[in-house]
Amino acid sequence: MVLDKFEDDNVEVVFVYLPVWEMFFSMHVLADSEHHLYRRRWAKRISEKEPDLVKSIIDLNEATAKWLFVIDGPKWSQMRQMEIEELISNLQKMNIYQWNDMIEYTGQRMEIDGRDAVIRVIKEYYERVFMREERLLRPYLARIMQKEREVCRRLGIWRWCEGIHPRLLVEGDCLVYRKDREYRYQKAHVRRIYAMASTFVNPHLWLYKGDGELEMVKEVLTEQAEDDIPNHCVLVFKALGDHTRLKIIKLLMQGTLTTQEISLKMGISEAGVSKHLRILNQAGLVRKSMKGHYVEYHFLTERIDFIPYTFYEMMM
Repeated sequence: MVLDKFEDDNVEVVFVYLPVWEMFFSMHVLADSEHHLYRRRWAKRISEKEPDLVKSIIDLNEATAKWLFVIDGPKWSQMRQMEIEELISNLQKMNIYQWNDMIEYTGQRMEIDGRDAVIRVIKEYYERVFMREERLLRPYLARIMQKEREVCRRLGIWRWCEGIHPRLLVEGDCLVYRKDREYRYQKAHVRRIYAMASTFVNPHLWLYKGDGELEMVKEVLTEQAEDDIPNHCVLVFKALGDHTRLKIIKLLMQGTLTTQEISLKMGISEAGVSKHLRILNQAGLVRKSMKGHYVEYHFLTERIDFIPYTFYEMMM
């Protein structure tokens, strides 16, 4: 799903949400959950709920290049923007010769039974696990990328890329990826950049290059280290559990306001407004900034977008 497209420094920048990418990387995490520290609780929950399915994912780890065989393969540019059902349908239509052409880069070859087993696991995983997951992730990641798009337009594509990962550097006229070795790409050779976000990519620095294209994947951390209910979640729900604060949020969702402006619109004292804003600020639902002698408050809509997913992770 393309969210925006513009040109910067002779590069076409395409901000996207790619459900197929997120699904395969989630399978990659399940196949090696110990490596992905910020998704261990999620992986443990899925493994407990679907032990046989997760075992099948792990068993096919080698045959599928750790489940990155599609997004790392030569057909990725054709499949990148597909919806998941469309991708599964396309995989099912490929004969065994087309399938082996696709996975040739992995050094693997499959018989029909092996190919059918991989497709079956993908289909079962999507229907039993990721379909629900994706309904929660889509609006959240789309909102994240809309925010990042504004940052990118303001900073420029190369400065935005610098913030993707500490091992991605922009040095003069080239990009440097520090992975198992240094990979250098000249800016002049890059004609298109796909910019996206993922809740599963951490700790990887993602590197994809094909025909003048690069993919930039910004990590979005969703999992808490605490075993108990995270304190910040309690603060959020406490902040939302008050009629006056909800009315303040409704006002702030229409635009940035000062304490004085909120007080006038609601007909309550500035001291009362300040008390409620302090609670909203502690919960991370508003951001404040100085404008002359006044303090302005801005509502952080992405925190609300993330509540369904936070609740799902916390309770399931």
